[in-house]
Amino acid sequence: MKKRAERINEISVMLAEEAYKAYTGKKDYKRALEIYSMLATYECIPKNISNYSKNMMSRLGKKIEDNK
Repeated sequence: MKKRAERINEISVMLAEEAYKAYTGKKDYKRALEIYSMLATYECIPKNISNYSKNMMSRLGKKIEDNK
């Protein structure tokens, strides 16, 4: 069980990094939104990553509104 939790944590961090790169570097807001929404809603995601994803989703929402 501990090994599974470690693997979930590792993958969550990798996904959060990928979403951040999509948000800042590539300006691929759709991809970033997909990843952040998944990280924010799934129950098995660690709390700190989930909270970070929720925060980034709100930033992303403001960024999308500004571009319209």
